[in-house]
Amino acid sequence: MATLAAILVVVAYHMSEWRTFRSELRSPKSDVAVLLVTFAFTVWVDLTVAIGAGMALAAFLFVRRMANATDVNVFEHVANELPRRSIPPGVEVYEINGPFFYGAAEKFKDTLALIAGKPKVLIIRMQGVSVIDATGMHALRDVMRRSRSEGTLVMLSDVQSQPLAALRNSAPADATQQGVICSTFDEAINRATQYLEPR
Repeated sequence: MATLAAILVVVAYHMSEWRTFRSELRSPKSDVAVLLVTFAFTVWVDLTVAIGAGMALAAFLFVRRMANATDVNVFEHVANELPRRSIPPGVEVYEINGPFFYGAAEKFKDTLALIAGKPKVLIIRMQGVSVIDATGMHALRDVMRRSRSEGTLVMLSDVQSQPLAALRNSAPADATQQGVICSTFDEAINRATQYLEPR
């Protein structure tokens, strides 16, 4: 038994990969927190509980990182990614960059709430949005509904394939029938110009 115990100690030492563990401690603080929490739960509670706690903490930190990676900006303040286009008076243009899910939905709504005055047309450029979830779609629908009640037409432009499919499958019928989803930014500007022309 003593010999077997010595063998198990050596095997455990080699399996522990303590050098890797030590190098992981130089990672970002959030990753170190996940490592230490999982390690502590493994030693003092149970491996199953440790895996669950580690996964939950990692998921929370991932959502936080993705929310921080998503930006909502006024179009004029965006760097020279596009040639400067003339935006008609009465039109506000915002651009979303990054995954648009529940971590970023509140940032989006807070940013749009800061609009001074109510524009006649609000264009939301979504070229940088590769993924949208139900909360992001709910935020967009809320903005459309509130803007319509205030007399503002909302247009979405440059919508990528996944968000476009999700919006068409879940958005109310009137949202697509009014032509608020435009394939390009130029099309959105042209429609806004036509909408603002006196009838």
